[in-house]
Amino acid sequence: MPTRPRSSYRELPAPDALAPYVACLWEHRIGDGDLAYDQPVLPDGCIDLVVYDGEVVLAGPATRPTNLRFAPGSFLVGVRFRPGAAPPLVGVGAAELRDLEVPLGEVWGRAGAAVTERSLAASGPVQRLQVLTDAIAGRVDGAPAVDPVATGIAATLARRPAVPLPLLADRVALSERQLRRRVEAAVGYPPRTLARILRFQRFLRAARAAPPGRRDLAGLAAELGYADQAHLTRESRQLGGLPPGALLDWEAQRLGRHAG
Repeated sequence: MPTRPRSSYRELPAPDALAPYVACLWEHRIGDGDLAYDQPVLPDGCIDLVVYDGEVVLAGPATRPTNLRFAPGSFLVGVRFRPGAAPPLVGVGAAELRDLEVPLGEVWGRAGAAVTERSLAASGPVQRLQVLTDAIAGRVDGAPAVDPVATGIAATLARRPAVPLPLLADRVALSERQLRRRVEAAVGYPPRTLARILRFQRFLRAARAAPPGRRDLAGLAAELGYADQAHLTRESRQLGGLPPGALLDWEAQRLGRHAG
């Protein structure tokens, strides 16, 4: 009977010099098996620089779930930027990358082609990550400043996604229109969309941390500010592609965990 591969994923801290811009480094290994491995990619408010499938791409901020398929034995590595912090270093506004994967060579020209060549020639995940972080570090000195308003709003919404837009605008002495424009340019979508995505990511983290067999979706929905469990289910279908329980069970199966 054909076997379906499982996978392992881990996050690594960013180098100190990149910590203001980079949330983490990551690597994802696909195990052995006979069938292809399906990997959902869910909106998270971030831009990633990723090496996979013989290419280096800038993966823009997503507004909808997508599914990638990998052969058994594959591995991917990436650099995940903090929400709002990528544009000065990558040289492209986040909204221009929304729901896109763009080869690095198309954005950085010859420099991007050189990074791609060195990344693919590297012998393993650690070496590939080193190529990426070296390339990003080399752009820091000449980069414009990160927009403190956009990154500050993103950090606020990560903690409190229900904060009203007028209150956010008052705090930074901007009109609501100005605030929307600045957040969208830096993060990739307006504040309310960002808040929805960050709240859903908070739900996923909390649900993954629940003991197996004791997942309380209704309780998590209330705790995280959803109107009710039906509201959570609608958001999960839109942002995750499945109802929350089914989404979490599918993840557990793919990663070889006990489904809750």
